[in-house]
Amino acid sequence: MAEKNPDEFYHAMMSQKGPATMGKNRTGTLNGDKGNKALSMEAVRLFKTQDLGYVRTQRNKAKKEVEDLERRVVGITGRGRKVVFVDGEEEQMERLAEAESEGDESMDDDEDGVEEAPDAKRLRKMKEKAAMKLDNRLEIARERLKALTDAEEALDLQRAKMGKSPTVGGTNKFGVKFKVRERKR
Repeated sequence: MAEKNPDEFYHAMMSQKGPATMGKNRTGTLNGDKGNKALSMEAVRLFKTQDLGYVRTQRNKAKKEVEDLERRVVGITGRGRKVVFVDGEEEQMERLAEAESEGDESMDDDEDGVEEAPDAKRLRKMKEKAAMKLDNRLEIARERLKALTDAEEALDLQRAKMGKSPTVGGTNKFGVKFKVRERKR
């Protein structure tokens, strides 16, 4: 087989029709029997169930990854919320006033022209770079999670439509929408 010339011509090649290249019947695929057999509906239903299980597993992995990345981003950037319990509105107003005054003082230190130490600058830049990388990874993980969730919903709907008894509505081949009536109780 390895010694055969790929440019050789066999008359058996003429018995197959090639893809239609012109006209409205153009498909771009080779016509002819490939010897494939159609699967039974039970087999297809089983494969859809297995596909759905795989997609769910991958979605759960992606969900855990998103949660982990969100925790890490909050840890690096400090974008979290501190919960403080107070006894009443008066104490709440006092705490808010204290927090605002502390925020103003820290802003004043930066405006005095006091420069950061070179090590602190480098550390801050490294933190910012790491936070940007984590944000990018988080965005990609969220997109993957959304795609897997959409795929899971589509597979679930498809499996429901393939069931022995119709349980969901849909559209027929003419584009007319229909609903499945529920049984009387």
